[in-house]
Amino acid sequence: MRDFTPSAPRATKGRRETGFSCVAAVFIGTMFCVDSVHAQLKLEFAPEYFYWEEIVDGSKWLDESGVRYALELSYKQPKERGWLFAGRTKIYYGTVDYNGGVQDVLAGTSTPLKSTTEYYGGLIEGRFGYRFALGTNHFLDAMGGLGFEGWLRRSRSEFGYDEYWFPLYLKAGVEVAPSKDTGWIGALGIKVPVYTTEEVDFGRLGGPTITLHPGVNPSGYAEAGYQFTPQLSLVAFFDSYWFAKSPVESRTFVTDTDVVRVGFLQPESKSYHVGLKLGWTF
Repeated sequence: MRDFTPSAPRATKGRRETGFSCVAAVFIGTMFCVDSVHAQLKLEFAPEYFYWEEIVDGSKWLDESGVRYALELSYKQPKERGWLFAGRTKIYYGTVDYNGGVQDVLAGTSTPLKSTTEYYGGLIEGRFGYRFALGTNHFLDAMGGLGFEGWLRRSRSEFGYDEYWFPLYLKAGVEVAPSKDTGWIGALGIKVPVYTTEEVDFGRLGGPTITLHPGVNPSGYAEAGYQFTPQLSLVAFFDSYWFAKSPVESRTFVTDTDVVRVGFLQPESKSYHVGLKLGWTF
């Protein structure tokens, strides 16, 4: 977020966390009701290197980088051929380094700032597609899906505030899965955040809460790994989000000497995630 104090970060209020947990619980319960789920339910531990940047007028305004940790539970219908359903839910946390600045919008000044940012988040996703045979040992799945993610981005500096992000996204791609007990795992596709709400809470600074809507930008994702036994797998993954600049949201502030109209916006923003998923299939 640009303007007000720092361009930094962000959380999830109790009511939002509870609501997301309820949705995830329904999703997990649904997976257990599907036929042959015990052969295809996978739990994965997924550390990742995370990078976030915000871009203003073609130049980098700020960046964040560091390690985050996640747990992911996924399911895919065990079929030899034909239409199939897949889904996953994920929770994650991490503290990363922040390299940006502090803005005084009333004075029109900016001061460099280095700090840390905390991330708390989760997602739920469903996919549907068609399975083909790929040789004698693998399947090729053409999949499309819909997902909802929510995260808190919390700046830990003395000038910090909270941002709550809620992107609704579509994705489409191809996936490779072993048809035997062992084999290669892969995925390649695009992801589009079709509608995103961002709530910027300046409460810690005595300011208002601003609601923004970052724009749509497509990005990519990929996976490559191996199923070593019927239970154990290791997969390298790449994921990303690209958001276009949001429309400007204006607020009026009254000082001792003047009345000031201030515009808030979310600059063009991009995130990149690279990591490993160590999985166990039940």
